[in-house]
Amino acid sequence: MRRTMSRVGALLVVITLMTGCTSTAKDPTGPTPTPTVKSPSPTPTPTDGPADLSDPELGIVFETAPDLHGDAADAYDIIALFEHESWSTMTTHQISSMFSTIASTEVQAQIQTAEDWSAEHGAVYGGVLHVRVDNIVVNGDTASGSVCENYADATFADTTRTYTPEEAGFGQPWLMNMTLTRVSPEGLWRVMTIKENGTC
Repeated sequence: MRRTMSRVGALLVVITLMTGCTSTAKDPTGPTPTPTVKSPSPTPTPTDGPADLSDPELGIVFETAPDLHGDAADAYDIIALFEHESWSTMTTHQISSMFSTIASTEVQAQIQTAEDWSAEHGAVYGGVLHVRVDNIVVNGDTASGSVCENYADATFADTTRTYTPEEAGFGQPWLMNMTLTRVSPEGLWRVMTIKENGTC
């Protein structure tokens, strides 16, 4: 099993699993369409400081946020929300409706492609994902930031067996760089691009 990256941000891991390790048996019914469901997450709103979106029930833990305020804190929150919804999508195979608000059309297409692949190959994700969001830089109506995703406590499986993070290609934390654009004067940002940038 090896990781074949072409994923996007937190979900950026979805397109990955089990290429080269899947069973030769094929499901005669073909892949199951992935539904889009309403996310239980709150609508993102500007805050005085970064929000902690750690969710023990979902299995995602955010490291302590840097000291940010204003636009930088708002951009941080959107990146963190994106990571939260990505992990939710990966573990439930139900694409979060929140992406229509916080992700560009290009990123949404990547998420759909990744989730379709995951569903077709019977990929199952679980355990706990540890996330660090930092390096937030705001320049007018654009922003950038980085995400370090640590899958050491996550679980991986397909229709044939379970895999350790190392076997699944997630033995080291993965670094993702994101760019954002402001889409409302109230401070709502949207993730426009995501690029894998090695380990962290």
